[in-house]
Amino acid sequence: MKILLLAAFTSLSVFAHDLRFGSYLKMQEALANDDMKTALEAHGLLCEKELLHYKDDYKDCGKKFDKIEDLRTSFKKLSEVYLANGAKAELKNLTKASCPMAKAKWVQRNGGLKNPYYGKSMLDCGEKI
Repeated sequence: MKILLLAAFTSLSVFAHDLRFGSYLKMQEALANDDMKTALEAHGLLCEKELLHYKDDYKDCGKKFDKIEDLRTSFKKLSEVYLANGAKAELKNLTKASCPMAKAKWVQRNGGLKNPYYGKSMLDCGEKI
């Protein structure tokens, strides 16, 4: 009986740390629209509320970003963390995509591709995976 309770508790505690995609998607969309201000706001929310259990995996919380290119580079690692630890139920209803030029993946809402690594200059560049 103790083993079953421990297994159930362990499963629940891991599930409780699954990352939600709300602020991540806001950041992805802002980067795709070349909107650094909104992307920084979303990044701040992610660091403050979502990434508490992932500080070892994503080390850019608290980092100052002066250029959108630097924020986009950081988004590569953030996307890896979300692809590995994102809430599976949410992830099933989203699109996973890859940009060969940026050598990076991301998650977005369903629909046409919105590349966060190159923004409006190459918005639909990439492929669904």
